[in-house]
Amino acid sequence: MSFSIENYKNCNFPSFNKPEIVGYFSLNTQSRLYSQDLSQLKYYNGATIRGSKTKVNLNLSEGINQVIRKPGNLNEKIDHLLQWITENHETIKASPDQNRWLRPDFVCFRGLLTRICSTPYNDQEDWIICAAKFQGTIYLCAFDTEEQKHKFANMSEKNLKFMSWGFKFEQFLLSETPNGTPITTKPVNEAEEFCCLYKSKLGKNTLFYGAEMDGVCSSQPLQEPIDWKTKKFVELKTNRMVKTDWQEKIYKKKLLKWWCQSFLVGIEDVICGNRTDSGKVFEIENIKVSDMPKICQDFWNPCDSMNFCNKFLDHIVAVVSQDYQEAIYKFDFKVGEGMRLEVLPPSSKYFFLPNWFTQKVDEMIKKTKTIGRCDDQGLETCS
Repeated sequence: MSFSIENYKNCNFPSFNKPEIVGYFSLNTQSRLYSQDLSQLKYYNGATIRGSKTKVNLNLSEGINQVIRKPGNLNEKIDHLLQWITENHETIKASPDQNRWLRPDFVCFRGLLTRICSTPYNDQEDWIICAAKFQGTIYLCAFDTEEQKHKFANMSEKNLKFMSWGFKFEQFLLSETPNGTPITTKPVNEAEEFCCLYKSKLGKNTLFYGAEMDGVCSSQPLQEPIDWKTKKFVELKTNRMVKTDWQEKIYKKKLLKWWCQSFLVGIEDVICGNRTDSGKVFEIENIKVSDMPKICQDFWNPCDSMNFCNKFLDHIVAVVSQDYQEAIYKFDFKVGEGMRLEVLPPSSKYFFLPNWFTQKVDEMIKKTKTIGRCDDQGLETCS
């Protein structure tokens, strides 16, 4: 079964609720240990003004030989999202009239939604997204294609260096405390992460998704209870200095991904470090996210991207009918060929809902129903 990537055009911008933070967690050390706390939250103390450019002199290769890289064999899928859900399900629990366990129609990571939104203009990379239906909610998980697996397994020192430069840029601009001084002498740990959990609604589908966050703007340390509506995050990026028309074209096409990432979590500003080929950042630029579509109007349209995502999610709802114990739905996009769907057995290598999650949820639901019957019938009946 196929899905046309041409049925998103000439539509108004779909309704999209302002994203709201409902939780967070940190991933610590190289082994990415999960903890539901603010231990990996970083603060952005920059004074860059929107549209302005600040001259700097940062060496992104500083300490690059001591970088602690994220292990390539973790195979985490969406396990950290699932762990948060088991411990905080009351936050997103469905109302009794919904006839399911959780309120959201979809659970996934922001990166997956960004991938979907970028598809109408994607002429470079194939992707695989799998869907599993459990207790009325559809869980989505991205998988690497064979080409991507080969690319990651054989990544050159040059590409590893480019990736590390982005993390080093974050270290230069972020601190452990508000108004603190960034510590740039310690090794960069690329496995550490602070993640926020968001709820929103696109079209008629309610969404719950996790997103790695770079830095928060705050003059005071964040402490519970946190009023997230008053907090502002920024996204940090690096980009090769633009010298030619070709480089400008690449840059403007890249801004689609930056826009999607930021828009989906309500970020208003991207702080970009313009760098040389040798990894020296000579200029920091504050780019207003709402200006990106105008800057790139000859290359992409945000309306097309969000409409495609909206219609594709509607399509998933329409075709994903069987429970996760009966089928896994694999959506396979290939550049130049379009998209196709395979319905696979739960024994497939694309199965991604772990037993510890589904069993724990089933036990919680069973316990809730038992308590409900006791409340209706009286304690003596259930004793």
